[in-house]
Amino acid sequence: MKTIIITGAASGVGKETAKLLQNEKLILIDKDEKKLKAVAKRYACDCYVCDITNIEKLILVSEDIKKSVKKIDVLINCAGVWTKGELSQQENEHFAEINTYDRIKQIIDTNTFGTIAMIKSVFPIMKKQGYGQIININSQSGIVTEEFCPVYNASKHGSRAFSQAVLTDLAKHNIKMTDVCPGLIKTDFYVNANDELSKEIMDTGLEAKDVVNVIKYLLDLPKDITVPSIEIKNMKNF
Repeated sequence: MKTIIITGAASGVGKETAKLLQNEKLILIDKDEKKLKAVAKRYACDCYVCDITNIEKLILVSEDIKKSVKKIDVLINCAGVWTKGELSQQENEHFAEINTYDRIKQIIDTNTFGTIAMIKSVFPIMKKQGYGQIININSQSGIVTEEFCPVYNASKHGSRAFSQAVLTDLAKHNIKMTDVCPGLIKTDFYVNANDELSKEIMDTGLEAKDVVNVIKYLLDLPKDITVPSIEIKNMKNF
């Protein structure tokens, strides 16, 4: 049985990943206490209510996890926050609301810092045990730059650059890492960000289970095979 940490586990891809891997020893992390505890109860697994942008809380949770388990086989980084809007649209009430300085900082802290911090926290254990696997749910926005979501692009490019920069270092310690870069996914990601998309746009998206199937593929690969990066999109989303 593998010990697997999943961030952003209360909803979306994280929740669907927990469903798929419910027979493993799961440790779920999310800041939404009510939803997180519901998922953890359903799959009878451990959970930690934690905003991964909060350094003090993240350190406490990381230390607690290290004390409670003998190994960490896999880290799956699903936590993420969305926003959009060009600089020239800031006079628009909606775009101004979802692009405040606080919101911009939240995007960078969650998508970039949070991913880096979680990798940093599990590395010592994986290094000591001599193996590990890290899967980051990145985005097509980490591959290309898009005029309509520059802040989100910056956050996802940042975490992807970090991942690419540490791949060789991790490989020296037998730790695999993959950036999964999906296009639009039909989850509550955008509603949670107060930016609900039209049905016409959402219909071009992937199902959460499509992304989870990629995660399953990566977990099932032979121990000596890794995929540094993989992109996935609905055929309609071009």
